[in-house]
Amino acid sequence: MLEKVFTTQSKIEAMGIKHLLEEEGIELQYIDKTDRSYAGLFGYIEIRVDESDKEKASSLIDSYFEKE
Repeated sequence: MLEKVFTTQSKIEAMGIKHLLEEEGIELQYIDKTDRSYAGLFGYIEIRVDESDKEKASSLIDSYFEKE
């Protein structure tokens, strides 16, 4: 079962997290629920991973934001 580990309105932020998780071998589902008519004003992007990878993915995401 897939678990949501990250949500954002920023495509740049979402792509950074997507690449980070993929580099660590974590398979994910990238769901873009933004309204293309209003470039980032409405909707969000969601990243989901298998529940067995949720803890590792969450830790990697936390580390990603600590560096900024």
